[in-house]
Amino acid sequence: MKPDPECVPCLLKRVLFQSRLVADEDGARPVAAALREMSAAYPDAKNSAKMASRVHREAYDALGVKDPYHTLKIRSDEVAEMLLPHLMDSIESSEDRLEAAVIGSIVGNIMDFGPGIAIQHPDELIDSFHGLMAQGLDVNDVGKLRTRLGEGRRVLYLFDNCGESVFDRLLIEEMRRIGSEVIGVVKGEPILTDVTREDAERVGLDKVLDGIVDTGQFAIGLDLSTVSDACRKEFDRADVIISKGMANFEALSDEDICEVFYLMRAKCDPVAKALGVRKEDNVAMLWGERTE
Repeated sequence: MKPDPECVPCLLKRVLFQSRLVADEDGARPVAAALREMSAAYPDAKNSAKMASRVHREAYDALGVKDPYHTLKIRSDEVAEMLLPHLMDSIESSEDRLEAAVIGSIVGNIMDFGPGIAIQHPDELIDSFHGLMAQGLDVNDVGKLRTRLGEGRRVLYLFDNCGESVFDRLLIEEMRRIGSEVIGVVKGEPILTDVTREDAERVGLDKVLDGIVDTGQFAIGLDLSTVSDACRKEFDRADVIISKGMANFEALSDEDICEVFYLMRAKCDPVAKALGVRKEDNVAMLWGERTE
């Protein structure tokens, strides 16, 4: 996805937000570093995720902290675990278990923090969870997903945020229950609240997946041109690709990949416009559907 002018203030607000998660940090140095990189990257940027990766790399280096979101990631997992019984009940009582699990995984996508992005703290999901679940799907391609799952089918599952990944467990279990093999993709290094291998193992994803690979990258979404060999091989082997969150959509929507199921909440106007939906829609969309 091409960068939108709205990406510029959004990125800078995110840099300031994450800087102030660090004790005694006013954000001046990371914001200055982000501004320098933004001024160099934005005029010719072809992809919003790649531009954001460059900006965050400079901001993290200036901050001097490997994982400024670590405490928020832990709390996100805790809140999601508290809410998990409600999601399990919703799936068990639903006439369509797969659809209910997809809705839950998308509701978890609200675990994305910063001014004007989604919520400011994981605890906010406690009060909004039931309303978000009741919203259901504004774009619903679950039926198409269902036809592509089953015995012998290999699913590549691209994780997004911590907390969200706790809800993802139930969708993964549902896909495996109907016979699919599921391989998870996590980040190679901590970036924002995205799931790394350490984060995945902390919430037991390694116990419900058939395998985990990491991107080998510090990247918003993932960059297929430099992704790890193991991850690239899994893309080539996959029968079904499920991509969680906006950043993975920004990174991959311009790539020559046939059939990606994007599961996300459209939390900003540029992404909503690119998807052809409204901001705050819950989206389960098949992108690049095969015509044969």
